[in-house]
Amino acid sequence: MKDPHVPYEVAILVVPKYSQLSLSALVEPLRMANTVSGRSLYNWTLYSPDGGPVCSSSALSLEIERDIHDLTACDALFVVASYDVLPQITPRLLTALRKLARGGAFMGALDAGGYVLAEAGLLDGCRATTHWDGLEDFRHRYRRIETVSDRYVFDRQRATTSGSLPSFDFTLEFIRRRDGLAIAGAVSGNFIYDHPRPGSEPQSVISIAHLRDRNPKIATVLKLMENNMQDPLDTVSLAAAVGWSERTFLRRFREAMAMPPQTYYRALRLDAGKRMIENSDLSIEEISVATGFQTRGAFTRAFRSKYDRTPSVYRSYGTTFAP
Repeated sequence: MKDPHVPYEVAILVVPKYSQLSLSALVEPLRMANTVSGRSLYNWTLYSPDGGPVCSSSALSLEIERDIHDLTACDALFVVASYDVLPQITPRLLTALRKLARGGAFMGALDAGGYVLAEAGLLDGCRATTHWDGLEDFRHRYRRIETVSDRYVFDRQRATTSGSLPSFDFTLEFIRRRDGLAIAGAVSGNFIYDHPRPGSEPQSVISIAHLRDRNPKIATVLKLMENNMQDPLDTVSLAAAVGWSERTFLRRFREAMAMPPQTYYRALRLDAGKRMIENSDLSIEEISVATGFQTRGAFTRAFRSKYDRTPSVYRSYGTTFAP
C-alpha cells in the first residue's frame, strides 16, 4: 500500500438505495483512524453515478455533487450499494470504474456493490462474496469469479463484503493492514467493539452467534442445516452430530426454537428457494434440487403451502435483481 505518512485518498461511489449502515461502516472507522492517530491517515470523497443526490434504502437523501465519471485517480475506490443495484449499472459507470482500475486503484465493494465491480469485469479471477440473499445468483451470473460465502474477502487489489456489519470488520482489517494493529485496535476500542470477526467466517441466514453462548449445540445444528440444504440431514444424524439421543434432541430443539427441527429445516430450505426465485435466473428445477426437494412438483407443493402461490406465479411478480 501507499506510504502511510501520506493521506490515503479514498473515493466512495454511493449507489441509490444504498444502506446507510454500510456507508457508515466504511466512513466512521476511517474518521476514527484519523482521530486516534492525530493526523490525516485518510481523506475520502463521495461520488454518485451521475453527480447528483442519492437516496438511501431508508428514503434519506444524501447530497452529492461529484460525478464518478469525473474522477481521474484515487488510491482506493469503494462501491457502496444494497438494493436493486443491477438496473442502476450503466455503460458510462462501468467505463469510469475500468479507467480507475487501470490506474492502479484498490477496488472494494460493500454489500451488493460486488455486482457493480463484477459487471465491469473487475472481479474476474478473484475470490469474492456478497450478501447471502444474492449469493446463488452471483455465483450463477459470474462464472469467472470464485464466489464464496465469507463475511468479507481480500484478494490482491480487490475486496468485497457481504453486508453492513461485516463491512465494519472489513474496514478495521483494512486499517490494520495499512496502519498497523495499534491503530486498528484503538479504532475498535473507541467504538467499544471488542470482538471483530474474521472475513473467513461464513455468513449465517439467521444470527447463530446469538445462540452460541446460550445454546451452543442448537447453534451447531442450525449451521449444519444451513450447510446441508441440497442433501438434508435426518433427525437422527442431526442429533448424533451434537451427541444427543433423538428424543433429547427433539425436546431441546423445540424448547429453543418453538418448533420441531424438521419443520424449521423445511422452512429454511423454502426461504432459500424463495430468495433464489427473487434474486437469480435459476430454473425452478435447479432451485428444487438446490433446496433439497426431489422433484419440481414436491418443491411447488411445499412452496404453495407456505406462500399461497406456486414458484412460477411468485416469480412472475418480478425479481429483486433484474437480469
